[in-house]
Formats: sequence, C-alpha cells, structure tokens
Amino acid sequence: MNTLKAFIFDLDGTLVDALPDIRSNANSALKLLGYDFQLTLDETRPHVGGGAQKLASNVLGKPMDDPDTMALYHAFADIYEQHPADFGKPFPGVMQVLDTLQARGIAMCCVTAKPAKARVQVLNVLGLSGYLSLALSPEDGFAKKPAPDMLLECCRVMGVTPAETVMVGDTRFDIEAGFAADCNKICYCEHGYQALPEEFEGRVVRLAHFSELLKLLDD
Repeated sequence: MNTLKAFIFDLDGTLVDALPDIRSNANSALKLLGYDFQLTLDETRPHVGGGAQKLASNVLGKPMDDPDTMALYHAFADIYEQHPADFGKPFPGVMQVLDTLQARGIAMCCVTAKPAKARVQVLNVLGLSGYLSLALSPEDGFAKKPAPDMLLECCRVMGVTPAETVMVGDTRFDIEAGFAADCNKICYCEHGYQALPEEFEGRVVRLAHFSELLKLLDD
C-alpha cells in the first residue's frame, strides 16, 4: 500500500522557471545601487538556490554580512516584490501534477530560500498559492535549507510524518534537507539550475519531466 500522503516542493528551479526574473531583478538592483555591470543568465544560474543574500554576496564577492551585500540584498528583495513574475512561469507538467495531487487529497507545501515577500507574490501571480497548505522562507523564522526545519514544520502543519512525505527540489540544498528530515523519497528535477551532485546518484529519484512525479503514487 502506498504510504505517501504529502509533497514538499522547492520553488525556483522546481515549480517555477524563475531564472529570467532573478536575473532581471538582480540587474535592476545593481543598476539602482550604481554598479557598472550586469549579469547574463549563465552568470546568474549558479547563484540560484541559496537565497537572495547569498546571491548578493556571491555577485559582489563580499561577505554575507558586508554592508554592500546587505544593501544589494534588500534592493533585490524590494524590486522582486514589485516584479515577481514578469518572465517566469511554472515548468511543463507542474500544473498537471498539482491538480492531480489536489484531486487525490494529497497535501502540499513549498519551502524556498526566496525572500518572503517575493515568494508570496510569485505564488499568487502564478496561481500556485491555492494548492499549498503552507509556504515558508527563512525570513519566517526558520533555518535555511539544508537544515530540515522548514520541512519539519510543513509536515507538522500538514499532519503527516516525514516518512509519509516526498521532498522535491533541484539543488544540493533541497536534497540534503530532504535527507536531514528523513523524508520517504527525495526527487531531483533535471529542469532545474544545478547539476545533481555525484554523491546523490542512485539515492534520489531523477525527474526528466515533472509529470513523472505521479508515478510515485502508483508504486
């Protein structure tokens, strides 16, 4: 008998192709603060998944708590709230999967490193909020992935155990958080922004297309 009762999703690179928006909003923040360079999509990609503050730190080559890093982070978050999804959209298969899971009564949550205000806007604008029991960012008072804290809080709210839950993401942070929470299965989206680390080969479920998630319901 299938014991899966819930799914927890990362947001950027998993549910939503947010790379164009991240790049655009980061470039707007850089321009606002007077920097004389802009990021390409390829330059932006490696910085997705660790949160906006880490992105700002990496882009400037300065420590996380440096005043310049914090200024870029806050500018980026404020601009993102105003431009949550000018270019981004759900990946192919996402809406089909969410509709199916909802119809089967399976609970869903989202855990992301995206700033909370931007997360709310993206989920609302793209029509994803109504599927979720809860969506969390570190700003809500939880440790960032790979810590399991946000996943465990989602399980608590959904009334399930991690052993009844699938974690779905596209980065090392998502995978490690899934293992740390002791989720039933951890799935890796090949359409995401980071390659699967070699040490996780054979330990996670690779998804060549998001709709392959539904196969787990029939296992």
